[in-house]
Amino acid sequence: MRGTADSLEVSGDSPGRRTRAGAEAPARQLGPLVLLAFVLSLMVPGTLGIGPINLTAYRGVLLVACIPLGLRWISGRAGPVSAVDLLFLANCVWISIALIAVHGMSRIIFIGTNFVELFGAYLVGRVLVRNAEDHRRFLRCSLLLLVVLFPFALAEFLTGTKPLQKVFGVVMSMKEEGLPQQRLGFTRVAGPFSHPIHFGIFGTMLFANVWFLYWRSRAGWRIGATAFVAVCSMLSISSAALFALVLQIAMIVWDRGLAFLRSRWVIGITVAAALFVVLLLSVQGGLFTYIVENLIFSHGAGEHRMDIYYYGTLEVLRHPFFGVGFNDWARPFWRPHPTIDSFWLMTAVRHGIPGILFLILGIVFGMLRISAARGLDEDAGRYRSGYMIALCGLILSLSTVHVWGPITVFVMAYLGAGSWFYTGDQRLRAAVPETVRQRRARDAARVAGETPVPAVMRRLCGRNPRAMRGRPSAGRAVAW
Repeated sequence: MRGTADSLEVSGDSPGRRTRAGAEAPARQLGPLVLLAFVLSLMVPGTLGIGPINLTAYRGVLLVACIPLGLRWISGRAGPVSAVDLLFLANCVWISIALIAVHGMSRIIFIGTNFVELFGAYLVGRVLVRNAEDHRRFLRCSLLLLVVLFPFALAEFLTGTKPLQKVFGVVMSMKEEGLPQQRLGFTRVAGPFSHPIHFGIFGTMLFANVWFLYWRSRAGWRIGATAFVAVCSMLSISSAALFALVLQIAMIVWDRGLAFLRSRWVIGITVAAALFVVLLLSVQGGLFTYIVENLIFSHGAGEHRMDIYYYGTLEVLRHPFFGVGFNDWARPFWRPHPTIDSFWLMTAVRHGIPGILFLILGIVFGMLRISAARGLDEDAGRYRSGYMIALCGLILSLSTVHVWGPITVFVMAYLGAGSWFYTGDQRLRAAVPETVRQRRARDAARVAGETPVPAVMRRLCGRNPRAMRGRPSAGRAVAW
């Protein structure tokens, strides 16, 4: 015996353990490549017709990777299956059920590819981002994509041309688009995404993450990288991107300014809720009307959103269970365009209240579990702050815009990537304090004059560990 009763040294590995480790090695090596291929596939616009399937670059990556990722998730090799995972899975399953209920089997191909895009993208983040190193890799790959897109975005912003569509249009089929959207005398940048707002959202999702990612770097580099992300976001000339950036800046200032307070976020949420109630009651004509008339770029677009929220909510109440699917929804004749500028409301209108409820619960429970995660080291704690702040900005943006295509895939991967904070590799966490139950068991054992047996020893020795104390099992050198 040597050391304390809290330590256990095991020398030698069983053949089964070595076999499993050897089987896991290729997966660990391929993971970064799959993650990089997934992120870079988002920059490829257009589709490639293969039979009845319109194949996009990111859809091709997900079709190849979803089954191996799903097997790793189910087997527990990417951490235990959590309630958050099941809620996101329930959301994807319900969308499939609702579409079948509304449209029958006529949309079966879309239902299959949609499931692969949503849950397959979630598994990319859930399975391939398992620790702080993977988290850094995911963010750096995303930042690399933004750097690669910047020259094309700048050309589109200044000239109105779409260089990416011209480059990939040689091979891919491009959707016919109207004239470039103009605002403030410039062209709104969409890049490889379906709408300029999507390009802005992609940038804002990296803003707070980049700030905390390069926290240990020189201040000039950190400020420069974060400012670059902000500039890219603003090339979309979108109110949603602007609001998300302002919110994230305010949250970063609050987090760093009150870093000495452990309960700063409880205080912050309380202050924000109280301020919201005060503004809601005191602003003449209503807070939302004030925002529409004074704080967004297009007054007409703001009035359009007010009508959408009102009549869209009525449509949800008329079709609460399965929604209307892809059928047209009831709206006033002076609003002929069918777009609903709110991701949350659009999901409820198309797929019913259960569809949006599963998604919201998955996000809320995930945020609660990330916030309550214990034992994170200093770097992981900062990464958590950046992740949560960017997620709050995303939630705000999705309240004012609808997303589809590649940005939806990236959002799902981002939601999955947050699970490592509470299900990730324990070796990269700081020591977790002893729980009350463990301390009571240890105290009871000391009173009885016995030395408590660690859980690892109980698994090695079977049901009667005391009988094995001091007698190492065959093939193992156990030292206390």
